Amino acid sequence: MSRTVDLFIDSDQPIEQVAQRLGELAGTVPLPAPPGTAYLLGDGQVAARLVEHDFVDDEGLPLSEFRYVVSCAVRGPGQLDESAELAFLRALNRRLRQESPWASLLVVDLERPDPAGAGGGPGAEGAGGR
Repeated sequence: MSRTVDLFIDSDQPIEQVAQRLGELAGTVPLPAPPGTAYLLGDGQVAARLVEHDFVDDEGLPLSEFRYVVSCAVRGPGQLDESAELAFLRALNRRLRQESPWASLLVVDLERPDPAGAGGGPGAEGAGGR
């Protein structure tokens, strides 16, 4: 399983406008990848990807209520709580809640299948059902 941090965001705005606003809040310039379907955000140490998601609700997490997700794969060993990726998304979530009308949900270590283990065994669908 990969270790990730995900910031779910609900907005009726197109992804381009959401990316622009998140870039302003994060102090970064969003880069289209590929144009119209995903955007990259980051601060040098952190690579975050904004997309419309296809997660389903799981164990009390109402993920289907949110249209977008900003995801970071946590690199390197160590505690997730001490990672640059979690710090980046926590700061972005804080600013988003203070300066935007959009609802958000920060999820730490959401299980998802390891791409290298396609077809895996138990739990291969992961908590998000991706």
